[in-house]
Amino acid sequence: MKKSIKRSIIRIVLVSLYAILVMRLVSLGMPKNAELQLQIPKELFLFFYLFFFNLNVEGSLFFDRYLNKKMPWFDVPKKRFFVQLAVIFLWTFISIGLPFTAWYFINGQSLIYPQAPVVIFIGSVVFLLIFIGVSVAINFFKQWKKTLLEAEHYKQEKLKADYRVLQNQVNPHFLFNSLNVLISEIKHNPKTAEDFTRKLSKVYRYVLQSKNYDVISLKKELQFIDSFIFLHKVRIGEALEYSVHISDEALQKKIPPLTLQILIENAIKHNVANEENVLKISIESDGVNTLIVRNNLQLIKNADSTYTGLSNLKKRFELLHKTGFTYVEKEENFVVTIPLITA
Repeated sequence: MKKSIKRSIIRIVLVSLYAILVMRLVSLGMPKNAELQLQIPKELFLFFYLFFFNLNVEGSLFFDRYLNKKMPWFDVPKKRFFVQLAVIFLWTFISIGLPFTAWYFINGQSLIYPQAPVVIFIGSVVFLLIFIGVSVAINFFKQWKKTLLEAEHYKQEKLKADYRVLQNQVNPHFLFNSLNVLISEIKHNPKTAEDFTRKLSKVYRYVLQSKNYDVISLKKELQFIDSFIFLHKVRIGEALEYSVHISDEALQKKIPPLTLQILIENAIKHNVANEENVLKISIESDGVNTLIVRNNLQLIKNADSTYTGLSNLKKRFELLHKTGFTYVEKEENFVVTIPLITA
């Protein structure tokens, strides 16, 4: 409220100064005896002159705000332009021209000199055109900024929705293999079956809980991966070797949940893993901000492409505005570089 009053006072002062400038231009064109034509005291004339000039501006602003609601510039710019122009001329005539005209008909002579009302009228119109022009420019800027913010908001919402879709595409299809292993272990090795069930429970608890987060700490992800690897080692035994070398600083960083699961599952799915051809998977930090996941290459012939899951992962990092996710197939190794996210 105080800010609104302050703006109104500043506006009235500026308008009054401009009105005085217009009157100064009028006085320059006065005949020498024009001062004698004033039928009222100068002070009273100045008061009414400034009053009607400010009334003109405030009324124009009122109509401008009204038209903003009924006929926004962004919706019908051409129609709004002509309506606004007509309103300016009509209201200026009513608030400025009409008092001078009324005085002329009542007293039979001009208040100052015959051309003075015309000069004041033109000065008022010019001022209002400039004033409304600035107002229109400000409104356009505000609307443009609002449109940009709304577009960015919708974009972010779409990105989040896309991210959720990608996250839900993370494939825990190994459940079926795990259940088969569990059935076999219950029959032949009940103790291992008990541990297997406990680890399987941890894996799926993590999978379900992680869907509520865009990123999660690397430390938690690695704890999940320990259980995930255990399930696979029960199934393929010593044919799988797994090692981790992560600095304490890197452990505090974050990554999209299930990132490592996708990479490890991808390696196991597309490579031979037996006693003669041991599959070796390593996870290590490269400095503080990068993670390297590496596995030796011993690809299964005629296997499906390994790049669908990797493309999804890269997309997930892009949706989080994080670049640097790369994967390279070398002669003996497949290497994935993961950018770590600062908490």
